[in-house]
Amino acid sequence: MKIIQKQGEAPLVLFLIISSFILILLFTSFGSVKVPVKDIFASLIGKNSNDIYKNLILNIRLPRVVGSFLVGSILAVSGNVLQLVVQNPLADPYILGISSGASFGAVLYTALGSIYGLSLFLGLETFSFIFGLLATFIVLVLAQQGKKLPVLSLILSGVIISFLFNSFTTLFTVMYWRNLIHVNIWLMGSTGDLIWSDNFKLFFTLIIQFILVLLFSKQLNVLSMGDNMAVFSGINPDRLKLFLIVINVFAVSFTVSQVGIIGFVGLIIPHIVRMVKGPYSFISNLYSLFIGGMFLMSADFVSRTLFAPTELPIGVVTSIVGAPIFIFVMRRKERI
Repeated sequence: MKIIQKQGEAPLVLFLIISSFILILLFTSFGSVKVPVKDIFASLIGKNSNDIYKNLILNIRLPRVVGSFLVGSILAVSGNVLQLVVQNPLADPYILGISSGASFGAVLYTALGSIYGLSLFLGLETFSFIFGLLATFIVLVLAQQGKKLPVLSLILSGVIISFLFNSFTTLFTVMYWRNLIHVNIWLMGSTGDLIWSDNFKLFFTLIIQFILVLLFSKQLNVLSMGDNMAVFSGINPDRLKLFLIVINVFAVSFTVSQVGIIGFVGLIIPHIVRMVKGPYSFISNLYSLFIGGMFLMSADFVSRTLFAPTELPIGVVTSIVGAPIFIFVMRRKERI
């Protein structure tokens, strides 16, 4: 809190907190049946006597809206940290292949569970994390030229590894389609199945991710200025990069295991935030958290209302918004 006050950001952070709360109420209100905001308040404080409204609000809409906020926050913070770590504004969980690797891990575990009865505590999340980490490692090794990560190499390596893991995912889906028929919808991204127990897991993932990033915010500021500056400041850049990458691969993999692949949130939100607020890691992570959450809540609202009663996968909405911004950032990076 002292850092926020010192930076003079307290009023704007308060505004973002209030805005997030208002949007949660607003998006919970709209849907196939319009629910008055007063009924949402009444349900939250246990004063709503209408059981149908209460069930609709507390067990169906609110978990989805709150879950969308948490997923957007995790993805946006991950994107911001990864961009600062590799010193490249095009780094993003989707571009780096983390999402494709993590989704393959989830599909592999689901297949093993459906066919061989494999059932492990947090098995889905663990498989996602292992393959998300593997995909990231391969992309970074392929893209690295000396101590540099050229933009073109990073994008090409990310695209190649994403295609590779997506092909494995498709192969498993085709081979075991009777067991995995529901996977295709999940792969395109959906927050529709989130329940409160999922949201508690996502909330603790976000808290762990943000606290660890906060603890290393000073070192991350130095690292974002280059490896030489980090070494000059007494920081081991390789060890710090590895730690921060692993933390954020964990957070993204966990998210993918819950809602599938939702691309571009980790690219566009941090980029916009740093254009406005600058690269200081604590501030850019804090704003990415709130704006990423509000962005994904809005995308989820569009996905479930634009062609109602048919739902668009939320990944389609974020890709339609994110692809043009990705091209803009890439062209801008080439001019620098």
